Amino acid sequence: MSLEKRLADDNSIARPTITTHMMITRCLARRPGAFQSVAGAWRRIPSPAARNIYTVPPLDNHAVIEQNGVPGLLSPKGFNTAYTEYQGHIVDELNASTAGTQFENQEAKALVVDFARDPMKAYAFNIASMAFNNHFFFRGINANPDVQSRPSTDLTKQINRDFSSMETLRETFLATAESMFGPGFVWLVQTNDTSFGSLRILPTYLAGSPLSGAHHRRQSHDLNTHNVDSYQGMNKVGSFGAASQQQDSRAKKPLGGIDVVPLLCVNTWEHVWLQDYGVRGKRAFLEKWWDRIDWDFVGQNATLSPNQNRSFY
Repeated sequence: MSLEKRLADDNSIARPTITTHMMITRCLARRPGAFQSVAGAWRRIPSPAARNIYTVPPLDNHAVIEQNGVPGLLSPKGFNTAYTEYQGHIVDELNASTAGTQFENQEAKALVVDFARDPMKAYAFNIASMAFNNHFFFRGINANPDVQSRPSTDLTKQINRDFSSMETLRETFLATAESMFGPGFVWLVQTNDTSFGSLRILPTYLAGSPLSGAHHRRQSHDLNTHNVDSYQGMNKVGSFGAASQQQDSRAKKPLGGIDVVPLLCVNTWEHVWLQDYGVRGKRAFLEKWWDRIDWDFVGQNATLSPNQNRSFY
């Protein structure tokens, strides 16, 4: 077959395709709303979800606190170090750690639980946990100098049942915080296990979390000090073991664990109190903090009815 013949045959095959496109175009042209329908279909295709950038959460009366500090507790410079600068650093790291991942639009509280079950997300766990813990600490502070916060009658009764008196709770709580060798948090929590009272004092070290789902993570090992090879020998499941595919199917609360609801916490990291109290001032800081507790915040987090159980999830 000659070249001219093959070209002629090819053109004869191509013509119906061109004609078909022309017919579709003419058909659409006879229906004025057709092009708009096609364009509208494209517009209705959902765009990728916009990313929520983590920012420093504002506190109640935030502008006043930035200017005046927390009266009786932190100077403006001390507050700036402990919250504005530190929380800003933490959320920047959290943005960097979650960018482009499935976690980038989750709240810090949810990230703590998710990252606790993955041994390869130790740093991300620490960052998310510190973001949650530090914010929770400042939310529990009464920064209004004109308001003297007091526990409600129901909360006082619960404290008396579990600690015998408010003074016992105070001394036990502050002694626990003062005796911590190294930074961390001390929490007043409520559990659904009332065999030893529903209110408990719980210390967590470094960026440790009181949340029930975070107890999967063995916080005695800080994985920031291990590389993949060094940790592989200790890890039987999860990222390296044969059962790694089942990691995400594990229950959020470990077997034998109890539900824990945080009510209140104090931050014992040195950057919080060193600015205003000096190297020997930890006890003085703790006593001043106790006097600035927002007991309304504590009561809002607690379940004081004996017929109700409160779960974090």
